[in-house]
Amino acid sequence: MSSRVTRRSFLAGAGTAASVGLTGCTGLLGSGGGTLKILDFSYVYPDGIFDTIEQETGITVELQSSDSSARSLSLLRSGRSDHDIVALGNYAVSPAIEEGHIQPLTLEDLPGYDGVFDFVKKDYFSQDGQVYAAPRSFGQTPLAVNTDVVSPDEVTSLSVLFDENYNGMVGHRDDARLQVLYERAANGKAPLNPTSADQVDFTNTRNNLSRHVELSGSLWNTGGDSEQLLRSGQVAVEPVWNYLIYTMGQDGFPIERIYPEEGTKAWFLQFCVRDGAENVDAAHTFIQSWYDGVGYQSLVEPSHIAVPHEAVFEREGVDRAEYGLNEPGRFIYEEPKPQSLVEQYTETWNEAKQAAEGWLHDGDRWRWRCQ
Repeated sequence: MSSRVTRRSFLAGAGTAASVGLTGCTGLLGSGGGTLKILDFSYVYPDGIFDTIEQETGITVELQSSDSSARSLSLLRSGRSDHDIVALGNYAVSPAIEEGHIQPLTLEDLPGYDGVFDFVKKDYFSQDGQVYAAPRSFGQTPLAVNTDVVSPDEVTSLSVLFDENYNGMVGHRDDARLQVLYERAANGKAPLNPTSADQVDFTNTRNNLSRHVELSGSLWNTGGDSEQLLRSGQVAVEPVWNYLIYTMGQDGFPIERIYPEEGTKAWFLQFCVRDGAENVDAAHTFIQSWYDGVGYQSLVEPSHIAVPHEAVFEREGVDRAEYGLNEPGRFIYEEPKPQSLVEQYTETWNEAKQAAEGWLHDGDRWRWRCQ
């Protein structure tokens, strides 16, 4: 479940943050009054950042942490979200628009939107000429290779995840949508992102995914789990977030990132304003402050996660190549798809795990271990 993290409990102490210049941020809370409520991942906001925002804009922020865009979308669908800003992955924005859970942004109040990189301004973030999502952060998911176990020169393709030569060495996230995306990319299937069930051979997909599970040293759900699997040697090759590879390398771990020949999986999250939000003006002021400096201080500097905005790189002298943003054409994405197809993906993935030889599951969630 999502957990409520108040501003006071999240910060190390008032007034400790370094000042960030937030040009153009003068808006205050809207007619709803009170506190600007944000639903987002807690790792995004370092100690002191909400104090900085309050000092510069007069906005008090309360964060409710979420562990996935799917969970955030579920909260919107169930009517259990009272947030002003909700962070959603690119694949979750379209259904949120179509189902009426988020409202259009007022771009006149977001001058920083013009500086967002064009390749993350997806067509499906707009409807009837109105934009519903402001890109917040961008990352890539290369293959991480433990160079003490596997020579990085041997790993060039996503097919390594299905290769018998790496039996017991590969890992991956326990996520049906991502598993099908990688299976299709590794096997050269088209379209990469189907929009209907008749474009998918589910029997072949299930068989390939079952083989992947059999070869896996483990599957995981969180970044912390994926890191622990690499550090323990239980997994030697897996797709994982670039910032985690960077952090482990800084710690001296023998790790190297490989950009697969099929393309590197990329992800990006967006700030969206909930339909019915109480503090719409403050939400726009917050998003503008993100582009003006808060995003850099929150993610780029401490976590090596990109904010896809021209000013962030120009103002701070950050090298785009370090984040892969000099070659945006090399990325592949998980695009939006109908909920009925997502459900079929989930069913196929669960069947693949059940069919995998040498593996067990217990309880109501998968805990993988080799027999």
